[in-house]
Amino acid sequence: MKSYLLLALFVLGLSFSAQAQQFEQKHQASVQLHDPAPQPLVLVNKQETAASAVILNPGDIENVEVVKGRQALERFGEKATDGAVIISLKQELLLVRLEEVYSAFDVPKQQQKLTVAINGKHVKDPALLLADLRQIEKVAVTEFEVTTPTRWSSDEQYLNIITKPRP
Repeated sequence: MKSYLLLALFVLGLSFSAQAQQFEQKHQASVQLHDPAPQPLVLVNKQETAASAVILNPGDIENVEVVKGRQALERFGEKATDGAVIISLKQELLLVRLEEVYSAFDVPKQQQKLTVAINGKHVKDPALLLADLRQIEKVAVTEFEVTTPTRWSSDEQYLNIITKPRP
């Protein structure tokens, strides 16, 4: 009798485990396919970037102009379908792309293949990264936490650009 009870509990446990895995796979698939946030064109001193791919000191910003709808399309074309954000800086700053960040922080070639994040937030298009090197504290390989609900990479690690704390 005990063996039947144990067998029934084992089968029940396997069933719950399989259902949980199916739920997780469906949930991950829907997260990867769904991108609800608008992606406006972002220009910093006429250089294209993305809102999630810019590293600047807010104190260096002189003006922010938001352009929407038809006006955005007329000024900037299809890239501005979701609008445009034009950022002007107070002074001319040397803003660099990802390759220069790699060079300045001696990132080995193998690590340059990892997915990129800024302060743990995924950079969807690393080619658009635009940074003031003075605002970066370090670049470090970071492990995904076991409890991370959504990973944006199949790798176990990502390259995390950590910015300096704001005073």
